[in-house]
Amino acid sequence: MELYSLISKYLAGEATAEDKAELSAWRKSDPKNERELQELKESWSLAHTDFLFDNSNKEKVWNRIISNINRMHPIKMYSRTVLYRTIAVAATVALLIGISIPLLFSREEENKMVCFKAPLGQKAEVCLPDGTSVLLNSGSVLTYSTDYSRTKRSVKLEGQAFFDVAKDKDHPFDVMVDNLKVVVHGTSFDVNAYKDKAEISVTLLTGSVSVFSSSSNKLLAKLQPNQKAIIPLYDTDKCILANCNAQEEVIWRLGKLKIDGEELTDLVRKMERWYGVKIAVNNINTTKRYWMTVKTESFREMLEIINRITPIDYSINGEEVTITCR
Repeated sequence: MELYSLISKYLAGEATAEDKAELSAWRKSDPKNERELQELKESWSLAHTDFLFDNSNKEKVWNRIISNINRMHPIKMYSRTVLYRTIAVAATVALLIGISIPLLFSREEENKMVCFKAPLGQKAEVCLPDGTSVLLNSGSVLTYSTDYSRTKRSVKLEGQAFFDVAKDKDHPFDVMVDNLKVVVHGTSFDVNAYKDKAEISVTLLTGSVSVFSSSSNKLLAKLQPNQKAIIPLYDTDKCILANCNAQEEVIWRLGKLKIDGEELTDLVRKMERWYGVKIAVNNINTTKRYWMTVKTESFREMLEIINRITPIDYSINGEEVTITCR
């Protein structure tokens, strides 16, 4: 199969097992091939992600695409086709965000910021230039500089994300979240830092992670696999380190919504993000707690599950929902 078609199928999530094996062999045949694929994958993400399109972010997105094109190297006999594909992706994004096409070849590259956002009710996968994979949960935002991996590997997170970090002993990877910094080398971990929560949690699956106060650089916790750090925003010194089943803690990656002893108000906030809706609650019962792990595509089915636990009436008007506790 022509390499261009193979890569397109892979990026679109339509590659068969045979396609993936063929692409894997090509990636392993030359280190440059892997870099080319990561650059194309990032450009693809730029074209298929719901951005925060204000004027400043147009600049952020555009500089990242320019960076990708400027770093392109020959890909054997397919270099021209793949390069044209990258330019086509860039041109498409330029039209979407209102940037003049001639800037594709004339604008100087500067160190700007790039933002990725997972829309409410959806997840988004981002592949960073070094091969690090990031899965953003609903409503989460990932930001990084266009000089990422050249000087340091640093990102900023709002919301929740699962990181599978590419190993690079010379360039530690860090996540800035609120007033905390999570530092790793090569590992997989989860950070939960939604703005409506009074705490930030870090869960480690593999490797090791250190959590610091970004203001004082004080070490708050050093995690081993199957440990979770819970850091209150009002007092980071009261950080709690506990053992956990890490796979269970990050089950959202598998499309499962986990509720663990939470009040209805907390459950509703999770449902709003998970399904991309707005929920108003009347006559709320603050004494009830909920435990469940649900995998469902149906918002109405989720409401019926709650109704079996706590009798409720509900009405759905588009993306606006009203729940009344009986």
